[in-house]
Amino acid sequence: MNTLFLLMAEYGTAQIPLGRCAQLFGMTPEEAAKRAGRAALPVPAFRVGSQKSPWLVDATRLAAYLDERKAQAAADWRRINAAGGPL
Repeated sequence: MNTLFLLMAEYGTAQIPLGRCAQLFGMTPEEAAKRAGRAALPVPAFRVGSQKSPWLVDATRLAAYLDERKAQAAADWRRINAAGGPL
């Protein structure tokens, strides 16, 4: 299955509230919100409406980020295992 469709099925929307997906970045919702305000997340976050509106993350961008991380992990695994395995 496609990562984008899985994210949309899990969260029920293409614009995911940051508080609900913060754990994917290894952060609490509070830390993710602070980083969103500084544009310091690995994906863009935005608000619709006022400064009190919740931070949102586009599912397409989040899916691309997760796919990149998955590909990097697979490459690292292949590199380590091709060299004779872990010590």
